[in-house]
Amino acid sequence: MINIIFSVSLCSVLLIIYFFAFRFLPGERWQVFASIPVHKNVNGRWRGVNITYYGIILSTGYVLAMMLFFILASAAGETWLTIGGVTIGIMALFIPAAKIMAYIVERKKNTITVGGAAFVMFAAAPWIIKGYNLLLAGNRLAEVNEIVIIASLTAAYALGEGIGRLACISFGCCYGKPVSELPLFFREIFSKWNFVFSGQTKKISYHDHLDGSPVVPVQGITAVLYTITACLSVYLFLNGNFIISFLVSLAVTQGWRFISEFLRSDYRGGSKISAYQFMSLFLIFYYALYIMIFHPAASVEPVLYNGLIFIWDPSLFILLGAMWTGSLLYTGISSVTAAEISLYVVTDRI
Repeated sequence: MINIIFSVSLCSVLLIIYFFAFRFLPGERWQVFASIPVHKNVNGRWRGVNITYYGIILSTGYVLAMMLFFILASAAGETWLTIGGVTIGIMALFIPAAKIMAYIVERKKNTITVGGAAFVMFAAAPWIIKGYNLLLAGNRLAEVNEIVIIASLTAAYALGEGIGRLACISFGCCYGKPVSELPLFFREIFSKWNFVFSGQTKKISYHDHLDGSPVVPVQGITAVLYTITACLSVYLFLNGNFIISFLVSLAVTQGWRFISEFLRSDYRGGSKISAYQFMSLFLIFYYALYIMIFHPAASVEPVLYNGLIFIWDPSLFILLGAMWTGSLLYTGISSVTAAEISLYVVTDRI
Protein backbone atom coordinates (compact mmCIF):
# COMPACT_ATOMS: atom_id res chain seq x y z
CA MET A 1 0.00 0.00 0.00
CA ILE A 2 2.82 2.42 0.89
CA ASN A 3 4.33 1.97 -2.57
CA ILE A 4 1.20 3.06 -4.39
CA ILE A 5 0.64 5.95 -1.96
CA PHE A 6 4.17 7.23 -2.62
CA SER A 7 3.82 6.90 -6.40
CA VAL A 8 0.35 8.47 -6.61
CA SER A 9 1.25 11.30 -4.22
CA LEU A 10 4.37 12.17 -6.21
CA CYS A 11 2.39 12.22 -9.45
CA SER A 12 -0.51 14.22 -8.00
CA VAL A 13 1.67 16.97 -6.52
CA LEU A 14 3.58 17.45 -9.77
CA LEU A 15 0.46 17.48 -11.95
CA ILE A 16 -1.06 20.20 -9.75
CA ILE A 17 2.13 22.25 -10.18
CA TYR A 18 2.00 21.67 -13.94
CA PHE A 19 -1.57 22.96 -14.09
CA PHE A 20 -0.44 26.38 -12.90
CA ALA A 21 2.90 26.26 -14.72
CA PHE A 22 1.21 25.74 -18.10
CA ARG A 23 -0.88 28.87 -17.49
CA PHE A 24 1.90 31.23 -16.44
CA LEU A 25 5.27 30.10 -17.81
CA PRO A 26 4.60 31.01 -21.49
CA GLY A 27 4.27 34.64 -20.40
CA GLU A 28 7.07 37.17 -20.76
CA ARG A 29 7.31 37.68 -16.99
CA TRP A 30 8.50 34.12 -16.38
CA GLN A 31 11.72 33.99 -18.40
CA VAL A 32 14.16 36.03 -16.34
CA PHE A 33 14.33 35.49 -12.58
CA ALA A 34 16.90 38.18 -11.81
CA SER A 35 19.39 40.52 -13.49
CA ILE A 36 22.72 41.16 -11.80
CA PRO A 37 24.55 44.42 -12.63
CA VAL A 38 28.16 43.69 -13.58
CA HIS A 39 29.48 46.65 -15.60
CA LYS A 40 28.57 50.34 -15.72
CA ASN A 41 28.00 51.77 -19.18
CA VAL A 42 28.94 55.29 -20.30
CA ASN A 43 25.26 56.30 -20.17
CA GLY A 44 25.20 55.67 -16.42
CA ARG A 45 23.21 52.45 -16.64
CA TRP A 46 24.52 49.02 -15.75
CA ARG A 47 24.96 46.08 -18.07
CA GLY A 48 23.40 43.08 -16.39
CA VAL A 49 23.65 39.31 -16.54
CA ASN A 50 20.33 37.45 -16.52
CA ILE A 51 19.58 34.49 -14.28
CA THR A 52 16.78 32.54 -15.94
CA TYR A 53 13.89 30.49 -14.64
CA TYR A 54 15.12 27.97 -17.21
CA GLY A 55 18.21 27.33 -15.11
CA ILE A 56 16.29 27.29 -11.83
CA ILE A 57 13.68 24.82 -13.07
CA LEU A 58 16.20 22.62 -14.86
CA SER A 59 18.49 22.51 -11.81
CA THR A 60 15.52 21.64 -9.60
CA GLY A 61 14.56 18.88 -12.02
CA TYR A 62 18.10 17.47 -11.88
CA VAL A 63 18.11 17.47 -8.09
CA LEU A 64 14.65 15.89 -7.74
CA ALA A 65 15.63 13.23 -10.28
CA MET A 66 18.80 12.50 -8.30
CA MET A 67 16.78 12.27 -5.08
CA LEU A 68 14.45 9.76 -6.70
CA PHE A 69 17.45 7.80 -7.99
CA PHE A 70 18.93 7.69 -4.49
CA ILE A 71 15.61 6.61 -2.96
CA LEU A 72 15.04 3.78 -5.42
CA ALA A 73 18.61 2.49 -5.51
CA SER A 74 18.96 2.51 -1.71
CA ALA A 75 15.51 0.96 -1.29
CA ALA A 76 16.82 -1.96 -3.36
CA GLY A 77 19.89 -2.37 -1.16
CA GLU A 78 22.53 -0.22 -2.83
CA THR A 79 24.93 1.60 -0.49
CA TRP A 80 26.55 5.03 -0.35
CA LEU A 81 29.67 3.51 -1.91
CA THR A 82 27.90 2.00 -4.91
CA ILE A 83 25.43 4.83 -5.51
CA GLY A 84 28.08 7.52 -5.12
CA GLY A 85 30.62 5.81 -7.37
CA VAL A 86 28.18 5.21 -10.20
CA THR A 87 26.62 8.69 -9.86
CA ILE A 88 29.98 10.42 -10.21
CA GLY A 89 30.81 8.42 -13.33
CA ILE A 90 27.43 9.01 -14.97
CA MET A 91 27.10 12.71 -14.12
CA ALA A 92 30.66 13.36 -15.31
CA LEU A 93 29.38 12.36 -18.76
CA PHE A 94 25.84 13.76 -18.60
CA ILE A 95 26.56 17.40 -17.72
CA PRO A 96 29.19 18.26 -20.38
CA ALA A 97 27.40 16.10 -22.97
CA ALA A 98 24.44 18.50 -22.85
CA LYS A 99 26.46 21.19 -24.64
CA ILE A 100 28.77 18.94 -26.62
CA MET A 101 25.92 17.02 -28.26
CA ALA A 102 24.03 20.25 -29.03
CA TYR A 103 27.12 21.58 -30.82
CA ILE A 104 27.66 18.34 -32.74
CA VAL A 105 24.04 18.11 -33.93
CA GLU A 106 22.99 21.77 -34.18
CA ARG A 107 26.38 23.53 -34.48
CA LYS A 108 25.40 25.93 -31.71
CA LYS A 109 27.74 26.82 -28.85
CA ASN A 110 25.21 28.57 -26.62
CA THR A 111 22.55 25.91 -26.28
CA ILE A 112 22.15 22.58 -24.51
CA THR A 113 20.29 19.37 -25.24
CA VAL A 114 19.02 17.14 -22.45
CA GLY A 115 18.02 14.52 -25.03
CA GLY A 116 21.54 14.34 -26.44
CA ALA A 117 23.05 14.19 -22.96
CA ALA A 118 20.60 11.42 -21.99
CA PHE A 119 21.67 9.44 -25.05
CA VAL A 120 25.31 9.56 -23.96
CA MET A 121 24.37 8.72 -20.38
CA PHE A 122 22.20 5.72 -21.22
CA ALA A 123 24.59 4.37 -23.86
CA ALA A 124 27.48 4.48 -21.38
CA ALA A 125 25.67 3.51 -18.15
CA PRO A 126 25.96 -0.32 -18.42
CA TRP A 127 29.66 -0.07 -19.19
CA ILE A 128 30.31 2.38 -16.37
CA ILE A 129 28.64 -0.07 -13.99
CA LYS A 130 30.56 -3.05 -15.40
CA GLY A 131 33.81 -1.11 -15.15
CA TYR A 132 33.01 -0.12 -11.59
CA ASN A 133 32.31 -3.75 -10.62
CA LEU A 134 35.48 -4.90 -12.36
CA LEU A 135 37.56 -2.26 -10.59
CA LEU A 136 36.26 -3.33 -7.19
CA ALA A 137 35.98 -7.05 -7.93
CA GLY A 138 35.76 -9.19 -4.82
CA ASN A 139 34.37 -6.45 -2.58
CA ARG A 140 30.73 -7.40 -2.02
CA LEU A 141 29.94 -4.10 -0.32
CA ALA A 142 30.99 -2.24 -3.48
CA GLU A 143 29.32 -4.50 -6.03
CA VAL A 144 26.60 -2.81 -8.07
CA ASN A 145 23.48 -4.58 -9.31
CA GLU A 146 23.20 -3.45 -12.92
CA ILE A 147 19.45 -3.70 -13.44
CA VAL A 148 18.70 -2.00 -10.11
CA ILE A 149 20.87 0.99 -11.01
CA ILE A 150 19.70 1.21 -14.63
CA ALA A 151 16.00 0.86 -13.73
CA SER A 152 16.21 3.48 -10.97
CA LEU A 153 18.23 5.75 -13.26
CA THR A 154 15.65 5.50 -16.06
CA ALA A 155 12.70 6.23 -13.78
CA ALA A 156 14.60 9.20 -12.33
CA TYR A 157 15.43 10.44 -15.83
CA ALA A 158 11.75 10.32 -16.82
CA LEU A 159 10.87 12.41 -13.77
CA GLY A 160 13.68 14.93 -14.28
CA GLU A 161 12.99 15.27 -17.98
CA GLY A 162 9.29 15.78 -17.29
CA ILE A 163 9.99 18.57 -14.78
CA GLY A 164 12.63 19.98 -17.13
CA ARG A 165 10.05 20.62 -19.84
CA LEU A 166 8.75 23.45 -17.64
CA ALA A 167 12.12 25.11 -18.17
CA CYS A 168 11.58 24.92 -21.92
CA ILE A 169 8.17 26.58 -21.57
CA SER A 170 9.74 29.39 -19.56
CA PHE A 171 12.52 30.01 -22.09
CA GLY A 172 10.30 29.44 -25.11
CA CYS A 173 12.44 26.66 -26.59
CA CYS A 174 11.59 23.14 -27.82
CA TYR A 175 8.31 24.62 -29.06
CA GLY A 176 5.62 23.01 -31.16
CA LYS A 177 4.33 23.76 -34.64
CA PRO A 178 1.76 26.53 -35.16
CA VAL A 179 -1.75 25.14 -34.75
CA SER A 180 -2.76 26.82 -38.02
CA GLU A 181 -0.33 24.61 -39.96
CA LEU A 182 -1.65 21.30 -38.66
CA PRO A 183 -4.01 18.92 -40.50
CA LEU A 184 -7.68 19.54 -39.71
CA PHE A 185 -8.03 16.74 -37.14
CA PHE A 186 -5.08 17.92 -35.05
CA ARG A 187 -6.00 21.56 -35.58
CA GLU A 188 -9.35 20.95 -33.89
CA ILE A 189 -7.66 19.25 -30.94
CA PHE A 190 -4.95 21.84 -30.39
CA SER A 191 -7.17 24.83 -31.03
CA LYS A 192 -8.53 24.12 -27.54
CA TRP A 193 -5.25 23.15 -25.87
CA ASN A 194 -2.17 25.11 -26.92
CA PHE A 195 0.52 27.45 -25.70
CA VAL A 196 0.74 31.11 -26.67
CA PHE A 197 4.13 32.59 -25.83
CA SER A 198 4.82 36.27 -25.28
CA GLY A 199 8.05 38.24 -25.07
CA GLN A 200 10.70 39.23 -27.62
CA THR A 201 13.44 37.43 -25.69
CA LYS A 202 11.76 34.03 -25.89
CA LYS A 203 13.50 31.68 -28.32
CA ILE A 204 10.23 31.05 -30.16
CA SER A 205 10.12 34.79 -30.88
CA TYR A 206 13.63 35.58 -32.08
CA HIS A 207 14.02 32.31 -34.00
CA ASP A 208 10.64 31.82 -35.69
CA HIS A 209 8.58 34.91 -34.75
CA LEU A 210 5.80 32.71 -33.38
CA ASP A 211 5.17 34.68 -30.20
CA GLY A 212 1.46 35.44 -29.94
CA SER A 213 0.55 32.44 -32.13
CA PRO A 214 -1.06 29.27 -30.71
CA VAL A 215 1.41 26.38 -30.98
CA VAL A 216 1.25 22.69 -30.13
CA PRO A 217 2.04 22.35 -26.39
CA VAL A 218 4.73 19.73 -26.93
CA GLN A 219 6.54 20.64 -23.74
CA GLY A 220 3.35 20.25 -21.70
CA ILE A 221 2.47 16.89 -23.22
CA THR A 222 6.00 15.67 -22.56
CA ALA A 223 5.93 16.89 -18.96
CA VAL A 224 2.66 15.10 -18.16
CA LEU A 225 3.48 11.90 -20.06
CA TYR A 226 6.98 11.54 -18.60
CA THR A 227 5.85 12.29 -15.07
CA ILE A 228 3.05 9.72 -15.17
CA THR A 229 5.49 7.23 -16.70
CA ALA A 230 8.06 7.93 -13.98
CA CYS A 231 5.51 7.36 -11.22
CA LEU A 232 4.32 4.12 -12.83
CA SER A 233 7.93 2.98 -13.15
CA VAL A 234 8.54 3.85 -9.50
CA TYR A 235 5.58 1.70 -8.45
CA LEU A 236 6.80 -1.23 -10.57
CA PHE A 237 10.34 -0.83 -9.22
CA LEU A 238 9.25 -0.78 -5.59
CA ASN A 239 7.34 -4.01 -6.22
CA GLY A 240 10.49 -5.70 -7.51
CA ASN A 241 9.61 -5.59 -11.23
CA PHE A 242 12.94 -4.03 -12.22
CA ILE A 243 13.08 -5.01 -15.87
CA ILE A 244 9.44 -4.07 -16.53
CA SER A 245 9.97 -0.74 -14.74
CA PHE A 246 13.04 -0.08 -16.86
CA LEU A 247 11.39 -1.02 -20.14
CA VAL A 248 8.30 1.10 -19.44
CA SER A 249 10.26 4.26 -18.72
CA LEU A 250 12.74 3.66 -21.56
CA ALA A 251 10.12 2.81 -24.20
CA VAL A 252 7.82 5.73 -23.34
CA THR A 253 10.51 8.41 -23.04
CA GLN A 254 12.44 7.37 -26.14
CA GLY A 255 9.36 6.46 -28.15
CA TRP A 256 7.72 9.81 -27.42
CA ARG A 257 11.00 11.54 -28.14
CA PHE A 258 10.84 10.10 -31.66
CA ILE A 259 7.15 10.94 -32.19
CA SER A 260 7.14 14.38 -30.58
CA GLU A 261 9.76 15.82 -32.89
CA PHE A 262 7.29 15.64 -35.77
CA LEU A 263 5.17 18.12 -33.79
CA ARG A 264 8.05 20.51 -33.08
CA SER A 265 8.89 23.65 -35.02
CA ASP A 266 12.30 24.54 -33.54
CA TYR A 267 15.45 23.65 -35.46
CA ARG A 268 16.46 20.00 -34.99
CA GLY A 269 18.88 19.65 -37.91
CA GLY A 270 18.47 19.71 -41.65
CA SER A 271 16.93 16.27 -42.24
CA LYS A 272 13.30 15.15 -41.89
CA ILE A 273 14.27 12.69 -39.17
CA SER A 274 16.66 14.36 -36.73
CA ALA A 275 19.77 12.95 -35.12
CA TYR A 276 17.92 13.00 -31.79
CA GLN A 277 15.20 10.78 -33.20
CA PHE A 278 17.78 8.28 -34.42
CA MET A 279 19.34 8.35 -30.94
CA SER A 280 16.03 7.56 -29.26
CA LEU A 281 15.32 4.59 -31.54
CA PHE A 282 18.88 3.37 -31.14
CA LEU A 283 18.55 3.29 -27.35
CA ILE A 284 15.42 1.13 -27.51
CA PHE A 285 17.12 -1.49 -29.71
CA TYR A 286 20.39 -1.09 -27.82
CA TYR A 287 18.81 -2.05 -24.50
CA ALA A 288 16.67 -4.79 -26.02
CA LEU A 289 19.92 -6.36 -27.21
CA TYR A 290 21.57 -5.69 -23.85
CA ILE A 291 18.81 -7.54 -21.97
CA MET A 292 18.89 -10.50 -24.38
CA ILE A 293 22.67 -10.85 -24.10
CA PHE A 294 23.33 -10.17 -20.41
CA HIS A 295 19.98 -11.24 -18.85
CA PRO A 296 20.21 -8.75 -15.94
CA ALA A 297 18.22 -9.76 -12.88
CA ALA A 298 17.90 -8.96 -9.19
CA SER A 299 16.28 -11.01 -6.44
CA VAL A 300 16.17 -8.20 -3.88
CA GLU A 301 12.84 -6.89 -2.60
CA PRO A 302 12.91 -3.06 -2.34
CA VAL A 303 11.90 -1.41 0.93
CA LEU A 304 10.77 2.19 0.43
CA TYR A 305 11.42 3.08 4.07
CA ASN A 306 15.13 2.34 3.61
CA GLY A 307 15.24 4.67 0.62
CA LEU A 308 13.52 7.51 2.49
CA ILE A 309 15.89 7.08 5.45
CA PHE A 310 18.86 7.13 3.05
CA ILE A 311 18.10 10.61 1.72
CA TRP A 312 17.39 11.98 5.22
CA ASP A 313 21.06 12.72 5.73
CA PRO A 314 22.63 16.20 6.14
CA SER A 315 25.62 15.29 3.97
CA LEU A 316 23.29 14.31 1.13
CA PHE A 317 21.43 17.62 1.36
CA ILE A 318 24.77 19.43 1.14
CA LEU A 319 25.68 17.35 -1.91
CA LEU A 320 22.34 18.04 -3.59
CA GLY A 321 22.63 21.73 -2.77
CA ALA A 322 26.05 21.83 -4.39
CA MET A 323 24.68 20.02 -7.43
CA TRP A 324 21.79 22.47 -7.70
CA THR A 325 24.10 25.47 -7.46
CA GLY A 326 26.58 24.07 -9.97
CA SER A 327 23.80 23.24 -12.41
CA LEU A 328 22.29 26.70 -12.02
CA LEU A 329 25.63 28.35 -12.79
CA TYR A 330 26.01 26.08 -15.82
CA THR A 331 22.50 26.40 -17.27
CA GLY A 332 20.94 29.46 -15.64
CA ILE A 333 23.28 32.28 -16.66
CA SER A 334 21.86 33.40 -19.99
CA SER A 335 24.33 33.86 -22.83
CA VAL A 336 21.69 34.88 -25.40
CA THR A 337 19.99 37.65 -23.43
CA ALA A 338 21.35 40.62 -21.51
CA ALA A 339 19.96 43.50 -19.45
CA GLU A 340 20.48 47.21 -19.04
CA ILE A 341 19.69 48.25 -15.49
CA SER A 342 18.93 51.71 -14.20
CA LEU A 343 19.48 52.23 -10.47
CA TYR A 344 18.00 55.26 -8.69
CA VAL A 345 16.95 56.56 -5.29
CA VAL A 346 13.26 56.67 -4.37
CA THR A 347 13.25 60.23 -3.10
CA ASP A 348 9.90 60.16 -1.31
CA ARG A 349 11.19 57.36 0.95
CA ILE A 350 14.30 59.15 2.16
